[in-house]
Amino acid sequence: MNQNKFLSLLLFATVFSACEKSKDFLRDNTSPTNVGYAPVSNNAVLDYAFTPPKAIATASASATSYPAGANIKAEVTFFSESPVKETQLYNTIGAGTKTLVSTIPYAAAFSALKGVDTLLVPYTVPAAPAVNTVIRLDLEIVNVNGLRTVRTVYIKRT
Repeated sequence: MNQNKFLSLLLFATVFSACEKSKDFLRDNTSPTNVGYAPVSNNAVLDYAFTPPKAIATASASATSYPAGANIKAEVTFFSESPVKETQLYNTIGAGTKTLVSTIPYAAAFSALKGVDTLLVPYTVPAAPAVNTVIRLDLEIVNVNGLRTVRTVYIKRT
């Protein structure tokens, strides 16, 4: 009977020690290259033009509806071990070509509450595309070393 208790305790200790979380967030979420690190961003992209903010869809089939002329304030949160240069916003309207809409130079915007830099990227829904046209928005965070990360969301012009 004592041997069974010992084996049970050993199994219990093994399972819980295997589940221990790493304490090095940067090492677990970044990948070094020979030029430095790429930025990391994985939040839900929220539109802060609404109260409370609403999530913007990450799939074209479930694109978030907006009327022509609507102003979006898309929040992107990120961190980077290497210096950030800028954020670029691209749109692709329907089956059109990817077009640079704006470039926002980096300015430190650390949120103590979230523990990362935050940026509100403005975008106005164009009137030109037909109703129900899906618009892809690519938000690229670009480091001075050229490495980047892209956050993609989809809206639908209504």
